[in-house]
Amino acid sequence: MQPTIRRFTGTKRTVRVGPLRFTGDEHAALQEAAAEHGYKGESGFTADIALAFITGRFTANLPLSEDRRRTHMFRAQVLRELNRIGVNVNQIARALNSDLTPPDVRDRLDELHHLLDLLAQALCEPVEAEKEQAA
Repeated sequence: MQPTIRRFTGTKRTVRVGPLRFTGDEHAALQEAAAEHGYKGESGFTADIALAFITGRFTANLPLSEDRRRTHMFRAQVLRELNRIGVNVNQIARALNSDLTPPDVRDRLDELHHLLDLLAQALCEPVEAEKEQAA
């Protein structure tokens, strides 16, 4: 059974999404695949693939999206942990402001603050690297 090509059903697509960008080799492969499946151009072919993927009629192993999902989950876990650390730091600050804490605790808090700065910098580095690669 051949898949139905949307352009033959009479439903006209009017909303534009894009522009999509491809390298020369990718574009040539896309044109070739579209022609193999009976499309006159690559835009209808690309739209049908996207819609099939969205509706679940077509699945693909997309390592890039899986990597992004894992990165997002990791960052969310780190943010939750940093929030918990922040709650503890606030409790420590409240105790310090009560003047009932020994002076060596202040030195340890300075070390903790330095470590939190290093963590924040480390978490920002992958985002900055991704932005540079996208540009």
